[in-house]
Amino acid sequence: MSLNPAISLLSAVGFSLILSFSKFELFFILPLIFLIYLNYKNILNILKKLLFLNFFVLVLTLFLYFETNINEALNLFLKVNFILLFNLLLFYSSNGFDIVKAFMILKFPKKFNSTLYFTVKSIFDLNMEFKNIKESLKARNFKAKTDIFTYKTYGNIFGILFLKTIKNSEKLKDSFKARGFKGEIFINYENSFSLVDSILIFLISIIIFLKVVL
Repeated sequence: MSLNPAISLLSAVGFSLILSFSKFELFFILPLIFLIYLNYKNILNILKKLLFLNFFVLVLTLFLYFETNINEALNLFLKVNFILLFNLLLFYSSNGFDIVKAFMILKFPKKFNSTLYFTVKSIFDLNMEFKNIKESLKARNFKAKTDIFTYKTYGNIFGILFLKTIKNSEKLKDSFKARGFKGEIFINYENSFSLVDSILIFLISIIIFLKVVL
């Protein structure tokens, strides 16, 4: 059962802000346990991504350790990891367009939603093109080395991607002009709340109550 995009977005912002400006407490793990349960099939892949991101977190933690003390460094390490894990669990299965749907559900301005949609679409298309080029290089047994040939190959790849991005954006612009585009896009989305949405809202509300009210 998937979460409502708007609930996911609001939960991500709310949880990240509260934890960022608070001291780490064990009850912050409550929504994480629930999201881990929802994503148990993908948990290993999510943890791999978190492990990769921890390279930068560890550098920041070590810097804070030498500047302050072990308690401050540990507090930062736990807070950043909880925020990263929370957002990875929320958006692991998202293709980016869910965020556009979230802003549409939240009634953001039409032009903002359209701009965000085209931005996400451009990133999605660029990513697909890059994957196709990588597969093509792999099929030709290309191996990256520290030589001029490798640098030229990568230079050509980025040049091709840049030119294709401009070309595709021009095609998209002409296509929407021909259709009489007036600054509003229409995406099918379901604006309904399920049991999992209610549970996540309840858990976030508990955290807010414990940190703000008590």
